[in-house]
Amino acid sequence: MARFIVVGDAGTGDPHLHDGIVATTKRLHVDAILLLGDNVYPCGVASTDDPQWGKVTMNFADAGVPIYPVLGNHDYGDPTMINGTLTTCGQPSPAAEVEATGKVPHWIFPARHYALRSRLLDIVMLDTQPIASEFKTPYLGSETEKREIGWLTAALAGSHGKWRIVAGHHTIYSSGVHGFVNNGNQRHMRSGILEVLKQQNVDLYMCGHDHDAELIGHLHHKRGEPLFLVAGHGAHSDLMKKRTRADEPPTIFPAEFPPKPLVGFALLEVTAKKLSITFYDGLGFVRSQTFTVTRSSATAAASASPTLRQRMAVETGRKPSPVSTNAAQ
Repeated sequence: MARFIVVGDAGTGDPHLHDGIVATTKRLHVDAILLLGDNVYPCGVASTDDPQWGKVTMNFADAGVPIYPVLGNHDYGDPTMINGTLTTCGQPSPAAEVEATGKVPHWIFPARHYALRSRLLDIVMLDTQPIASEFKTPYLGSETEKREIGWLTAALAGSHGKWRIVAGHHTIYSSGVHGFVNNGNQRHMRSGILEVLKQQNVDLYMCGHDHDAELIGHLHHKRGEPLFLVAGHGAHSDLMKKRTRADEPPTIFPAEFPPKPLVGFALLEVTAKKLSITFYDGLGFVRSQTFTVTRSSATAAASASPTLRQRMAVETGRKPSPVSTNAAQ
């Protein structure tokens, strides 16, 4: 089995998750923490020595497991078009988050986009900012929208795992504040990569951006119909409204609207035959049933042992490198 803590939008400087994540990693073998962007609010970090790195370590360092992040809009300084000019807050350096590998405990950020590969599953870690903002030229060292989508397509085409998962920051479907109005960033994400996810038989797209916990799709889905996990409830629990568009997949969790506030994380568990998601609060208490997709065609021979992280490779477009259990590298 592979097991991951999944959460985004946690970098506010509040220790909302610390106790729950430490308790969970003591109780269960967790292979890694997957951070879904907005790792440092409000404007990212300026350097690898920025004191704001404490906003990351206060919640996650004591868990003692590898931390694999993607970038969010606040890691880019929340780019906003003002009078025709793209403007950011602070002095954001997305590159510094990559360069912090080996300097911040357990932080492994090999490139702005990369893939975690094993026989059991492939997790493609995507920089969604160029897509959501439709960058026609690189911005703060990013790829362009076209090149980022091209990389995603190639990374998925090279997948050999039993399960295909994509992790990014921006929503594709959501009942949160960006999602229920279907704002521009979300529309760009749909037009940019939704068909890619379907054509490449992605099983799950995970993101943050909206500050809530939601699972969207069909548990008895066919290949080419992804589930959508929104796990942006790492520090806040914002307004959610029930979506009514007939062309959007339904919400599985929460079951009722408006839902009760929830700050916490999701737990993703994967075996050869099952992919399961459970929602937790910041103290480590289960706040939902476990939602499971079953793949009857999978074979037991593809299952992974608790040492999955020893056999998972990181691929950035260069020669893949094995991931060590010494996560602070």
